[in-house]
Amino acid sequence: MPIYEYRCNDCKKISSFLLLRISEEIDPYCKTCGSKNVNRIISRVAVLKSEEKRMESLLDPTKFSDLDENDPSSIERFMKRMGRELGDEFGEDFEESMYEALEAEGSPTEAQEGTSSADIE
Repeated sequence: MPIYEYRCNDCKKISSFLLLRISEEIDPYCKTCGSKNVNRIISRVAVLKSEEKRMESLLDPTKFSDLDENDPSSIERFMKRMGRELGDEFGEDFEESMYEALEAEGSPTEAQEGTSSADIE
């Protein structure tokens, strides 16, 4: 069952259409503003891994090569990577929570220098 996505040229929103059969035809439109001025876009592809494969991937020693337990940004990168591997994104407030925890510990970070997590990426 394919899902086709279209970007509206007027409001720039994306509309998705689920087709139950490949032979089914659709007349795409923007589900937000109703415009027919849309272009088909290439959708993201998700590859599902078994629980066993995800855990094996996490245990791969090469994943730890750039990990420095004394560097907060190294720990942050590792935690984000681990979250992606487990299929669980930490969310937008993850960086903020990490900086708050580091400030509480008294570790020097960008947050103490006045840089917010939004400025870093």
